Amino acid sequence: MVTLNTPRLWMKNPTVLTVIAPLIASAALASAHEDEVADVNGAHMAMKAEDLPNDAFMYRWPEDPMGWALKVHLLLCAVGYIMLLPTALVMEVARHKLQPLFQISGALVAFLGIVFGWLNGHLHNTYARFGWFMVCLLTAQTSINLYRTLSSAGRSQQIRRVYLTLGTLQMIFMYMGMVLGVIRFLNLCSQGHLGQCISHFVRGSALMIGSVLILICTRVFGAAMLELKRPPEFYLSIVMIIVGTIATFTEHNFFQSSGDAAEIWSHKDLQHTMIGISWFAGGLLGALMTYHSHPRNRSAIPSLVFIATGISMIIHQQDLVMSSRVHFLFGTSLVSLGLSTICEITLLASGFVKDRDKPASFQYVTMLLFCSAGMFLMGANRDMVLFLIYEKIDITTYAVTLLSFCFAIMLYFYLLVDLYFTLAGPPTAKYSQLGEEEQI
Repeated sequence: MVTLNTPRLWMKNPTVLTVIAPLIASAALASAHEDEVADVNGAHMAMKAEDLPNDAFMYRWPEDPMGWALKVHLLLCAVGYIMLLPTALVMEVARHKLQPLFQISGALVAFLGIVFGWLNGHLHNTYARFGWFMVCLLTAQTSINLYRTLSSAGRSQQIRRVYLTLGTLQMIFMYMGMVLGVIRFLNLCSQGHLGQCISHFVRGSALMIGSVLILICTRVFGAAMLELKRPPEFYLSIVMIIVGTIATFTEHNFFQSSGDAAEIWSHKDLQHTMIGISWFAGGLLGALMTYHSHPRNRSAIPSLVFIATGISMIIHQQDLVMSSRVHFLFGTSLVSLGLSTICEITLLASGFVKDRDKPASFQYVTMLLFCSAGMFLMGANRDMVLFLIYEKIDITTYAVTLLSFCFAIMLYFYLLVDLYFTLAGPPTAKYSQLGEEEQI
């Protein structure tokens, strides 16, 4: 008779514990939440036009067909900003000789894409005006690259750092341009919801960018992160302080003019503002506790903040069933993220994982949950929920679509890191083993 030793199995395969714990928690939360929220197909899907919220008619798929200029704009910008320019940035980091070719090609394609966007005819909106800024940034980056290529004086480390900084900013602003494009196309962040919309997009983007940074730092830098002299939770706590500050001052429409809509506090304003304060306080506590800590002395404070926020989002009832469902998905992702991070910290600090030339497989679970939490948070803003209700898109389709974007984003940056390893070779520094004298 074969006996299954479950604790020994978890110790030998940490991925089992890291994956199963969030799944069990999610199943329990889903079971508890099922009786409280009506089914979307029976509620919003059966709504007639006259039963929809008054502001739902403002958010719909555009009736005008997408013109040829806009289609060419999307295609060229995708090739230039998503393929060629990031490849040029990676090649510069790896010091590859063909980098100028990709930079110039990407700049030309991206510039043509912006021009075709202007030819679409809509020049007096935020997205079109943002294109002028992207042209200026693109011109500065390409000019510095040409100067470095054609002049020996431009090959100094200072000029190279400027180029790498502009390249990194280019990717960040590229993402901002994509978000602005979606907002403009679907007419989001309007009708008095500007502050709430900004809060959702900023906090969700922070979580998604955090997942990308964790992926890059874990795969590329590895043991070099120990030279930062502080644990990763210190820097995560700093980000939480910033995000908490933004959430505190944006949920109650502080950016709106004075009037009844800006002065009346709803229960959602109070709840979301208090969540922002909790992120600020929790981030401040985590930063102070880890400021003088050894890099291996990890902290669970950010994870506890994630779990508390996730539970509050799960039991947080909205006036729309669809909104409650999307917030439930966001809360479940946050709870799973907090639990998986605590499991990761426990496994790494206990010395179960040793002699790692690359991240352990269970560490990618945390990265994906980071990204999914950010995506669900951005998708939970009221304007997007009203769009889903008007277009009769159910929660399952919406959730799978957002998760598909998460997997695509992680795949994209995983391939960029692989490209760097192909051009520059694998990192020479290995993960340091956790010796008995270093165990916590």
